[in-house]
Amino acid sequence: MFKYKYIVPKSELNTTYGSICIENIIFEPIEIERALPDIVFNDENLKHMFAENDLSQMKRRNIYRRFAPKCEITTDMHKFVEENIRTNKSFYSFLAEGILGLVFRDIYDFNLAKGVIDICDTLADSHTGVDACMYNLQHNIIVLGEAKFYESLSEGINKIITDLVNKSIKNKLESLLTGVENCEEAYQIVIKNLEVEDYDELTVDQFMNQRIMFAGFVLHSEADVSKYGNQDFYDKYFISVQQLEKNVCASLNHNDINGDFEIILVHLPIKDKKSLILKMIETSNAKLRNM
Repeated sequence: MFKYKYIVPKSELNTTYGSICIENIIFEPIEIERALPDIVFNDENLKHMFAENDLSQMKRRNIYRRFAPKCEITTDMHKFVEENIRTNKSFYSFLAEGILGLVFRDIYDFNLAKGVIDICDTLADSHTGVDACMYNLQHNIIVLGEAKFYESLSEGINKIITDLVNKSIKNKLESLLTGVENCEEAYQIVIKNLEVEDYDELTVDQFMNQRIMFAGFVLHSEADVSKYGNQDFYDKYFISVQQLEKNVCASLNHNDINGDFEIILVHLPIKDKKSLILKMIETSNAKLRNM
């Protein structure tokens, strides 16, 4: 379903950049935006995003409600969305977090090791941990993902780069490990991959000495996608594994971290953040009415 439209590997940095498209959908922001609600609300995709094996009526209802405001809207929905976008960068960011999991499932065959969307959250919630933990048993790789839903691609990518090379990674990892402790699937898979018998024996240091892919995904507004095909388009976004390793060592106060790291930064353009959010809310409300 999701695949690369353009991929720009920079082997000297061990970093890959890329534009994502949707199979059988014209690579135009308005067409991608029109297709996304049906893709996201597909049952199999919902199960993947919410880490569910099946969708009972109750689960389905709760998931649909996750995409709509929980509070009573006393103003026009357009104004409600517009005001939240203006005042809160995290507004509806969970949508990008969910799509991140779908993108890396389709492109690299990664499965989620941890449910990244909490049905009890609100549309404006944000958290300090990684947005997704994924894995591939065949290749014995752990993937830590971070997603942004911004009106600007540059703002989104630069924020992810800043988080990876300047902010403490320890807090994100500790939050992740705490989160997966209570998830049976994540407990089994993460422990199995890392060959640690007891969860309590898994330290942040041990975790960081594995093969880890740091994956960044930006869902963003865009009018012109023609520039994405230029080989030098991503030159303005610089990040290297060397920078990442330096931050990891500083965050953990260690100089002997020997993890096998890789960075992948990808993005998906839509016409307008506000209009996509309105489409998602409208679709969720229609699904609820039809139950």
